[in-house]
Amino acid sequence: MRVLNVLKVFLVAVVMAVGIQGTAFAGSQDFTLVNGTGKIITYIYLSPTHENEWIYQDELGPNSVLYPGQDLFIGFSPRDGVQYWDVKVVYDNGVEDYWMGLDLFRVYSLTIRPGGASSIEMI
Repeated sequence: MRVLNVLKVFLVAVVMAVGIQGTAFAGSQDFTLVNGTGKIITYIYLSPTHENEWIYQDELGPNSVLYPGQDLFIGFSPRDGVQYWDVKVVYDNGVEDYWMGLDLFRVYSLTIRPGGASSIEMI
Protein backbone atom coordinates (compact mmCIF):
# COMPACT_ATOMS: atom_id res chain seq x y z
CA MET A 1 0.00 0.00 0.00
CA ARG A 2 2.84 2.39 0.87
CA VAL A 3 4.48 1.71 -2.53
CA LEU A 4 1.20 2.57 -4.24
CA ASN A 5 1.02 5.95 -2.42
CA VAL A 6 4.62 6.75 -3.35
CA LEU A 7 3.84 5.87 -6.98
CA LYS A 8 0.78 8.17 -6.95
CA VAL A 9 2.84 11.07 -5.58
CA PHE A 10 5.51 10.45 -8.22
CA LEU A 11 2.94 10.41 -11.06
CA VAL A 12 1.32 13.64 -9.82
CA ALA A 13 4.75 15.31 -9.69
CA VAL A 14 5.53 14.17 -13.26
CA VAL A 15 2.19 15.47 -14.57
CA MET A 16 2.72 18.84 -12.83
CA ALA A 17 6.27 19.15 -14.20
CA VAL A 18 5.09 18.47 -17.77
CA GLY A 19 2.28 21.04 -17.36
CA ILE A 20 4.67 23.71 -16.09
CA GLN A 21 7.14 23.01 -18.91
CA GLY A 22 4.37 23.35 -21.52
CA THR A 23 3.28 26.69 -20.08
CA ALA A 24 6.83 28.06 -20.12
CA PHE A 25 7.27 26.89 -23.71
CA ALA A 26 4.08 28.60 -24.91
CA GLY A 27 5.48 32.17 -25.02
CA SER A 28 8.99 31.29 -26.13
CA GLN A 29 8.65 32.82 -29.60
CA ASP A 30 10.07 36.14 -28.31
CA PHE A 31 13.10 37.27 -30.33
CA THR A 32 15.22 40.27 -31.25
CA LEU A 33 15.01 41.52 -34.84
CA VAL A 34 18.21 43.22 -36.04
CA ASN A 35 18.09 45.46 -39.12
CA GLY A 36 21.03 44.27 -41.20
CA THR A 37 19.47 45.43 -44.46
CA GLY A 38 21.31 48.74 -44.72
CA LYS A 39 17.92 50.41 -45.26
CA ILE A 40 15.42 52.23 -43.06
CA ILE A 41 12.48 50.01 -42.12
CA THR A 42 9.15 51.78 -41.67
CA TYR A 43 6.84 48.78 -41.05
CA ILE A 44 7.24 45.26 -39.68
CA TYR A 45 4.53 42.61 -40.08
CA LEU A 46 4.38 39.11 -38.57
CA SER A 47 2.07 36.20 -39.19
CA PRO A 48 1.97 32.46 -38.58
CA THR A 49 3.22 30.72 -41.72
CA HIS A 50 -0.12 28.96 -42.25
CA GLU A 51 -2.10 32.25 -42.32
CA ASN A 52 -2.94 34.18 -45.48
CA GLU A 53 -2.89 37.63 -43.87
CA TRP A 54 -0.53 39.54 -41.61
CA ILE A 55 -1.80 39.05 -38.04
CA TYR A 56 0.61 41.47 -36.31
CA GLN A 57 0.80 44.73 -38.22
CA ASP A 58 3.17 47.65 -37.76
CA GLU A 59 5.21 46.20 -34.90
CA LEU A 60 7.27 49.41 -34.87
CA GLY A 61 4.30 51.50 -33.85
CA PRO A 62 3.12 54.77 -35.38
CA ASN A 63 5.75 57.29 -36.44
CA SER A 64 8.62 54.87 -35.68
CA VAL A 65 11.37 53.51 -37.90
CA LEU A 66 14.17 50.96 -37.49
CA TYR A 67 17.46 52.32 -38.79
CA PRO A 68 20.25 50.11 -40.18
CA GLY A 69 22.02 48.36 -37.31
CA GLN A 70 19.24 48.97 -34.80
CA ASP A 71 17.32 46.13 -33.17
CA LEU A 72 13.83 45.61 -31.83
CA PHE A 73 12.66 43.09 -29.23
CA ILE A 74 9.45 41.39 -30.37
CA GLY A 75 7.48 39.65 -27.65
CA PHE A 76 4.52 37.32 -27.98
CA SER A 77 1.56 36.57 -25.76
CA PRO A 78 1.51 33.05 -24.23
CA ARG A 79 -1.55 32.26 -26.34
CA ASP A 80 0.56 32.55 -29.49
CA GLY A 81 1.86 28.98 -29.37
CA VAL A 82 2.58 28.89 -33.11
CA GLN A 83 6.03 27.64 -34.06
CA TYR A 84 6.61 28.88 -37.65
CA TRP A 85 6.24 32.55 -38.55
CA ASP A 86 6.70 34.83 -41.56
CA VAL A 87 8.14 38.35 -41.33
CA LYS A 88 7.58 41.18 -43.79
CA VAL A 89 9.26 44.57 -43.68
CA VAL A 90 8.54 47.69 -45.69
CA TYR A 91 11.42 50.09 -46.34
CA ASP A 92 11.13 53.87 -46.47
CA ASN A 93 11.05 53.68 -50.29
CA GLY A 94 7.99 51.33 -50.22
CA VAL A 95 9.90 48.17 -51.26
CA GLU A 96 9.01 45.01 -49.28
CA ASP A 97 11.15 42.05 -48.17
CA TYR A 98 10.00 38.71 -46.71
CA TRP A 99 11.44 36.00 -44.47
CA MET A 100 9.28 32.87 -44.44
CA GLY A 101 8.89 29.84 -42.20
CA LEU A 102 11.03 31.00 -39.26
CA ASP A 103 11.01 28.59 -36.30
CA LEU A 104 10.52 31.13 -33.52
CA PHE A 105 10.71 28.44 -30.83
CA ARG A 106 14.41 28.19 -31.71
CA VAL A 107 15.31 31.75 -32.77
CA TYR A 108 16.86 34.06 -30.19
CA SER A 109 18.02 36.80 -32.55
CA LEU A 110 17.22 37.33 -36.23
CA THR A 111 19.41 39.62 -38.33
CA ILE A 112 17.57 40.31 -41.56
CA ARG A 113 19.46 41.01 -44.77
CA PRO A 114 18.19 42.31 -48.15
CA GLY A 115 16.33 39.91 -50.43
CA GLY A 116 15.10 37.56 -47.69
CA ALA A 117 18.53 36.46 -46.46
CA SER A 118 19.11 36.30 -42.71
CA SER A 119 21.42 35.13 -39.98
CA ILE A 120 19.87 33.44 -37.01
CA GLU A 121 21.09 32.95 -33.46
CA MET A 122 19.46 29.83 -32.06
CA ILE A 123 18.51 29.21 -28.47
